[in-house]
Order: sequence, then structure tokens, then C-alpha cells
Amino acid sequence: MAGKNLDYWYDAQVKRYLIQLVRVFSNFKVKEIVKGAERYNRVPARYGDISRMIAHILRNNSENAINNAPQITVSVQSIQPAKDRIQDPFLVDTNQVAEREWDVQAGAYTSGQGNLYTTQRYMPVPYNLNIQVDIWTTNTDTKLQILEQIFVIFNPGIQLQVNDNPLDWTSIFEVELTDINWSSQSLPAGTDETLDISTLTFAVPIWISPPAKVKRQTIIQKIVNDIHSVDSIEDLGFDSSYQDFFGSIPDDANVIVAPNDYKVQVVSGGATLTRLDMTPTKWSDIIEMVGELSATSKLELNISSDPGKNDEVVIGSITANPLDDNNLVFNVDADTLPTNTLTAVDKIIDPGTSRPGDTLIAQATGQRYLITESIVPTFVEWGGISARENDIIEYDGNSWTVVFDASLNPSVKHYIKNTHTSQQYKWTGTQWISSWQGTYNPGYWRLML
Repeated sequence: MAGKNLDYWYDAQVKRYLIQLVRVFSNFKVKEIVKGAERYNRVPARYGDISRMIAHILRNNSENAINNAPQITVSVQSIQPAKDRIQDPFLVDTNQVAEREWDVQAGAYTSGQGNLYTTQRYMPVPYNLNIQVDIWTTNTDTKLQILEQIFVIFNPGIQLQVNDNPLDWTSIFEVELTDINWSSQSLPAGTDETLDISTLTFAVPIWISPPAKVKRQTIIQKIVNDIHSVDSIEDLGFDSSYQDFFGSIPDDANVIVAPNDYKVQVVSGGATLTRLDMTPTKWSDIIEMVGELSATSKLELNISSDPGKNDEVVIGSITANPLDDNNLVFNVDADTLPTNTLTAVDKIIDPGTSRPGDTLIAQATGQRYLITESIVPTFVEWGGISARENDIIEYDGNSWTVVFDASLNPSVKHYIKNTHTSQQYKWTGTQWISSWQGTYNPGYWRLML
């Protein structure tokens, strides 16, 4: 995997680790004596760092509101690469798996064998996740009740499972208690009842896995991300300020695809997908892996000379071509084209074969032409003007004049519109080319599905 660029993807792996950790601390209870009767109260666990929780508690600590305790908060203290656990980054773990046969009519799996698949999994990347657990209490007895329950469980660590994928050897991870701070502070100052905070530190060695490839009959059908189902996070009592963090990606979110092994040939009205050797390829080969075409699907073209720049991007809508799977119908958005720097021309012509009053309309004031060949004084129809190829000439009412001298603009970039075809052209310093039509190498184009 070293040196290989990945398409955009997000599997919420760190999020799942955090959810599992919060669940570990979500079921502790403390005993209280109320009017002579014993009562056992569940201690809520939340995701939130100590500074946010202090501010939250202080806002609610008034004469009419009791301190929000006991409670447990979980937060990330740090995360670092685990260099001591790095293994062969180029290893590809390949497995052959078979699914059970699916009976469409019955809507259930049978005992027979279904489709065969090949899974290719790259070596995960190791990290050390350090977790801080703060225990908020108002008295020592409550603190001791909570700590004793935790101490018994962590001796010094426990194992948790982040997913139920039988092919994922990283699904089991350890949570080890590494440090205990008996009392970090008492808050808020100046009140009769204080809040005591005990801080526990846990080391969690984790793995972040690249996306796996799932192949059927040697053709990649789709990329499958296995996500272990959990109960609603609202049941965990998360602080409302962190709900956005644990919220799911909306269903209508764009999937950005920028394959590294394909080129795109774009002309007015169409975009053709090819391999690096210019062999035409079906668009469905890459689209079906990650998403689907919709009314909002776009093709982005980077017309600059630097793939890292984003200030020269032309965008157009794309739809399927029912007659050619190698080609998408492409309609450029004129608002995304570069701003024209020169006044539009009426046509692009060869002045040797196209002349006023002959193949062109009679000369009139304001007529402008971009010429592809030189004009010599012997061309009577051009009034004796001398101009070179790539120049722009204009009729001022009395004579033809050169209004753009290409030889004087060897390094200045210009854009101009051809009103005859409604196409835009770019002056590179040596020639006029289409501002956006052409062949785009990997890194200079991407899909938004």
C-alpha cells in the first residue's frame, strides 16, 4: 500500500472503538439509602472531555439544580502511531469464501452453496489510542463504589470486539488500565458541595484497516464494509454537544471517486473512459463499485497544470449513455468555465480559403476572426493586412487590423469564446486549444456520485 493513493472512503473505525469503550462504562451502579430503603442508581456514561463537562456542570449548578453527579465521562487523551507493531505494509491477505444460497421466493438462506467470492485485505495500520475516563462524584463513598467495580474488571485489562467479521483478525482489541489519579480537582469552588474527579487512563492498541476488495468471478462487484451493529447511542446518554460527532453520514452524501488507473477523454457532449494505454473501458466498472449515477452526479475536470490546485476546475453534469457504456453524456456548466479575457471572435478561420464576401459574409465593423494561417499582403480581400497564424484580426470600419498579436504574448494566458460554435479556447503561449476539451490523466479528473 505504500505510495498508492486511495479513493475517498470512511468506515468510522475510530468511532466504533469509542462507542464500544463508552458502553464498557455505561452499566455501573451505586447504592443509596433513601428513607431507610436501598436504591441502586445507574451511573450515566458520556463521551466528553473534562473541560466541556466542567462548563456543562457549572452552567447547571444553581440553587435550584443539584450537581450532576455521579457520572462517568470518556474522552480521547491522545493517539499515536504504534511503530513497534508495524508489520509488512505490502502484505495482501487473500481468502476464498462462499455464501449460502439465497432463496428469492422464500426470502431465506438454504443449506446449499451460493456465490463464491475472493476477498483481498491489505495490512492494517497500528495505532495506540489513549483514553481518559473521569469519574465525577460528590462524596468518597460513591467514588469508592464505582472504582471498586472498575478495578475488579480491569485486571489489568479486558478484551472487546469491534465487529463480527470472521475474516478480520483485528476485531479483538485490548483495553488496559495504565494509570489512576485519585483526585484531580474539586469543583466548583465556594459551594457547600464539591465535585471530585478521579481520572483513570487506559491504553487501547487499535488497528485502522484500508478498504477490502471483494471480487466475484474475477470482477470487482462492490466494496463491502462490515459495521458491527450497536444499540442506539442515545441510550448511552451522550452529551448533546457531541451528537453531531456520532451522527451518521446522510444518505444523500456525495461519493468522490478519483481512480488512478484511468484516463478520461472529454469532448462536447461526451466523456469516454479509457485505461492508461487508451483502451476504452466501461464506466460501470468503476461506478458500480462505489455508488450510482443520479440527477446530481458530476464530472470535475482540473484544467490547470497542477493536480493539487483546485482554482481551475470545470464541472459538468453526467448521465448514462444508453447506446455506449464506454461513454457518459457530458454537459458542461458554463458558469464553471474560466472568465474570458479577450473579446469573443465570430469564427476561427483559415484566411487563405475563407475570405470576406466569398466564403465569409461581407466585411462589417466589429467583425473579429482568429486565424489559423498567416495573411500576406497579396490577399486582396483582406485589404493588404499582414498577420500571422494565431493572431486575432478585427475590421474597424475602414480596414482590417491585428488586435491580438500572438508573438507578443508568449507567456500570457488568455481565454476567448468562439460565438460560431459557443466553444471556449485557451491561449497557451504557443497555440490556441480548447479550454476544457481533451484527455485528462489520473489526478486531473474525478466523479461526484
